[in-house]
Order: sequence, then C-alpha cells, then structure tokens
Amino acid sequence: MVSKNLYKRIENKFNLLGYTINPLVFIYMRLVSSIILFILLLFIPYGYIVSPIVTFIYYFAIEYFVLNCSIKLRKSELEYDALEYFPIFLLSLNGERNIRKALVLSCNSVDNSLSNEFKRVLYDEKIGKSLDESLMLLKSRIPSEFITNIIVSIIEANRMGNSISDSVNIQLKYIEDKKNKRVLAYYRSIPLKMAIISMLFVFAILCLMILCNV
Repeated sequence: MVSKNLYKRIENKFNLLGYTINPLVFIYMRLVSSIILFILLLFIPYGYIVSPIVTFIYYFAIEYFVLNCSIKLRKSELEYDALEYFPIFLLSLNGERNIRKALVLSCNSVDNSLSNEFKRVLYDEKIGKSLDESLMLLKSRIPSEFITNIIVSIIEANRMGNSISDSVNIQLKYIEDKKNKRVLAYYRSIPLKMAIISMLFVFAILCLMILCNV
C-alpha cells in the first residue's frame, strides 16, 4: 500500500511539471529499480556494506534529481517566458478590454512554454470549463509564485473587472530583478571557477613532473 502523503506529494510534483502521469508509475518504478540495484550490488566486493547504503541514497536521490530539479528548471523557464508573454497580454488587454480575447491574441503572438499553458486554459474552457476554473487549474500547475500571483490577479479581474496592469508589472519587475541577480551571481562566480580550474591544472602538471622524475 502507498501512503496518501507520498501519493499526494508525487502527484503535486507531476502536476507542477505539467504532466498527467499516474504517481503510482513513478512510485513503483522507483521501488522496483531500488530492489534490482540492491540485488546487483550484493555481487560486488563488500556488497553487503555497499548495497544498502547506495540503494538508500538512490531511493531518495532519484526523486530529487528527476522531479525536484526538473521543477526548478521549469520554474526558471516559465519565469523567463513570462517576461515575453505578459507584456503582450497587457497590450492586448488594453486594446480588447476582455480577458479571454487578450489571452487568445497573446497565445497567437507568443510561442513559448507559458503560452502553451494558456492555450491549455483556452482549450479547457472550450470543452466546458469556465475561464476562472481553467485558470485555477493552471495556477496549480505553475511552480513560480510570481506567475501564480499574476494568474490570481487575472482571475479577480475576470470576476470584478478591475485593472491588473499595476499588479502584473510589479510581479514582472520581481522576475526581472531575480533574473538580473542570477546573471550577476553567475558572472561573479566565473573568476572563482577559473581559479579552481587553474589550480587543478597546475596540480596535474606538478604530479606529471614528479612522476617523470621518479
């Protein structure tokens, strides 16, 4: 039996990745692969020590690397896409004064992952769901708190007809600042990385010189 907490956790992570895969597929595949790994490692030297340790690490690490890391990558991708999608959406909304028409125009003008998510919203509405319900489903699939805040603003605007330009621009400013900080941190880390590589290169040369003299 699979615990409800485990099932719900994996289900939420697949949802944030935009997948509709049954969580049991991942849960049982991880379990079976862990058992196979455990058995195979028993046949290597000191397998009775290595096998349980490696299997334990593998069991928990696979969720982190396969799901958690993928969610982080999807979050970054969607936030970059938001900087392209939502300015077009605001321009369309100012011209059309209608949320749905603005979404249609934006999806036709922008082709990226976030646009595809909003196309899914429009499809859900087409098959019978309300726009608010479709947007709420989208909100549950988005791992970025900035984008979910914008979606909440769109839902409120669709219900009450209030302006969302200011709230959307504030969230986009946060995303832009976050992007700039990430780029700055990357360039600041380059000298350190170069220093480490240089040290390893010098160390390798010294080792070769010592071995040649032996």
